[in-house]
Amino acid sequence: MSIKLEGVEASTVTRETRQTSQINMIFAYIDKSLESLVPEKKEDVAKISLSDYKLDNINICEAIHERYNAEIIGKNLFIKYDGYDKEEIHYQLTNSARTHNPNWGVNSNVICVVGGDNFRPDIGIWFRKPTFAQRSRPIANSCPPPNVWIEVFYNREPDRSHALSKIDLIQQHLTNIEYVGIAIPYAVNPIHQNQNPWTVTTPATPTPEMPARAPYIIHLRDVNSIPVYYRMDWNEHLVLRCDWRIEFNIVLNVISQP
Repeated sequence: MSIKLEGVEASTVTRETRQTSQINMIFAYIDKSLESLVPEKKEDVAKISLSDYKLDNINICEAIHERYNAEIIGKNLFIKYDGYDKEEIHYQLTNSARTHNPNWGVNSNVICVVGGDNFRPDIGIWFRKPTFAQRSRPIANSCPPPNVWIEVFYNREPDRSHALSKIDLIQQHLTNIEYVGIAIPYAVNPIHQNQNPWTVTTPATPTPEMPARAPYIIHLRDVNSIPVYYRMDWNEHLVLRCDWRIEFNIVLNVISQP
């Protein structure tokens, strides 16, 4: 027995079929592009141009995010390849911020929308947690960016430039986000371990320019502030505008483990 679809129902089925076909075409293109990348770039971030496709459809964007751990910025797709240490730093800093203020919304890799682009902060702190609708469908319901935005990146390209360029884009739309960039070394061997692990931490001292070698921190309190740089050393900390204290030992403990 055949069922005849008429009017709106038939139109809806046709539209959904066309949309599914377009999604599959985009998936095939992304997969082929990823296969062609040289292996070393997969360790940082892959950039794929989607200029031949329309990305103004919410369902298509959601389908891309369901399949890939990605950011959609302009007509480009960015897929990050974070290693064990980066993920551990995300986890430890997230726990630290949650402990500092249990009323905050703190999470890692959450999709948020800024100026029509889809970002995924490594760590985000929302002073007021996004609504249920924004948390469940962040693109359709325009999940706002966090009040404190933290990126952890290797001190090499393209990972570094991708992390730093995002704040420039965001500041074109929003002025009150506190931004922290944490650079860690891309190295074979761990850094030296803490010689005085029981010492009380002290405030870090700024350095006049971005250090050439990691680990270091970049801090922007808001859009009007000049970036402040800190070399990360044992038993030091940085107090943010929100009064949460980033303990450098959290990061250094991770990258000092053999």
